[in-house]
Amino acid sequence: KVKDKRVERIGKGLKDWDAVDTGFFVLDDGIFDVTEGLENERDGDYSLSEVVERAKLPVTFVDGLGWTDVDTPEELKRARKMLVFTAVKGTGDGFISRHLNRKISTRISYLLVERVTPNQMTVVTFALGVLSAFLTLVSLPLAGILYQLSSILDGVDGELARAQLRTSRLGGYVDSILDRYVDGSFLALLAYSALKEPLWYLVALLALLGSVMVSYSTERFKGAFCRDAYREVPALRKLPGKRDERVFLTMLFLLVPSSLSVRALFALLAVLTNLRVGVTVYLISRKVSRPKTI
Repeated sequence: KVKDKRVERIGKGLKDWDAVDTGFFVLDDGIFDVTEGLENERDGDYSLSEVVERAKLPVTFVDGLGWTDVDTPEELKRARKMLVFTAVKGTGDGFISRHLNRKISTRISYLLVERVTPNQMTVVTFALGVLSAFLTLVSLPLAGILYQLSSILDGVDGELARAQLRTSRLGGYVDSILDRYVDGSFLALLAYSALKEPLWYLVALLALLGSVMVSYSTERFKGAFCRDAYREVPALRKLPGKRDERVFLTMLFLLVPSSLSVRALFALLAVLTNLRVGVTVYLISRKVSRPKTI
């Protein structure tokens, strides 16, 4: 029961009530005066409900917002799962992330959310990505599989940050830079280990540049206009060629390694990435130059 935005009465037996408490109370030092008084009156035996009622705590209504009890191990497990599975990035994910990577990464995040920090996960993912690049000198199928695994784990640090309320602009900034280093080193070492003809080195260079520019074309928009390109131009979400899709394609082409499959991969990446960048610039320029209606 609420009066003047404060708790007037509280208990499960109320017939006339204004709110259901979430079990979350914010207390200051004044609560010790209340508990001391109740301890003297009740001879040390009193309930939390009596403390809240005596303290006349202020009430904050959270109508429409989700909450769940965490009084038992089962409820804590459910709450942890809810936090992780609602911590998905939402915008900017490619087809592979939406339909494959996130289904795996969220389950990994669920297992690690109370054990690993986002920064630790970023370091692990980066190390795994660099290792996959050097494995192109040893085994292309193994390199491709490890590259795909690093792509899956690349979503975990962000999920952990959102679930642990540790998101930061610096974290996203560093993660984006490390991704470019992983992609660049993987494609460069793949070209070094599998290509011989100068013409195909040029194709590989175009593929590498296009892969970097896919991310740069949207991040530069955010830097110039302080807005998310994927929110401003929803059509960008459907364009093929995002990092998760490129990494998955790379793995597929390397599972059956040959000079032909590697050349086909670089040719596809060169066309796909640079075409996506061109379409991105076109769509953004139309959005920005479109006159506003009053």
